[in-house]
Amino acid sequence: MLLLAVPLRLAALALLAASPAVSQPVELPQRRPGYWEIRMMTGGGPGGQEFTLQTCTDAATERQMVEYGFGQMGRTCQRFDIRRDGEDYVIETDCLVGQTRTTARSVISGDLRQAYSLRIEGTIQTIGQSEFQQTLTTQQGRFVSARCGGGLRPGDILLPGGQRLNIRDLAASNAPAEGARRP
Repeated sequence: MLLLAVPLRLAALALLAASPAVSQPVELPQRRPGYWEIRMMTGGGPGGQEFTLQTCTDAATERQMVEYGFGQMGRTCQRFDIRRDGEDYVIETDCLVGQTRTTARSVISGDLRQAYSLRIEGTIQTIGQSEFQQTLTTQQGRFVSARCGGGLRPGDILLPGGQRLNIRDLAASNAPAEGARRP
């Protein structure tokens, strides 16, 4: 279960990164409401983990994920930039959570209506230590259907092994404080 904890957090963050931006100079296209299949790879090499998630989304879920994500970023990131690079969207962050500094460069490709890909390259470093860990997470999202099957409701993420979490419930239980800075 511990081995799955890190990919679960990465999955949630990656889904947030792929969500549309609101009140941003560069606005990402809306991810199409419905049933999505998302193939993820963490680690980027030998020892990396690959798994497939199924998720159900709607416009309200997308909006909530963005507000939650921006609230988290506003509290922990000294840098959170979104820009357009040709057909791609690039998000660069530098964040401090407790004693851990993370930097990341995320590139989102695709229209988010039928398919998208997300590549997150970053580093994780504990403050006061010279070593840092390189990270790589990739995600390939594919729209499956306008209807969510299998009892999934908007915000549900079906994980390998049948475990289910709801990103809306997670965001609601960790709601950002009022006045959180939006980048």
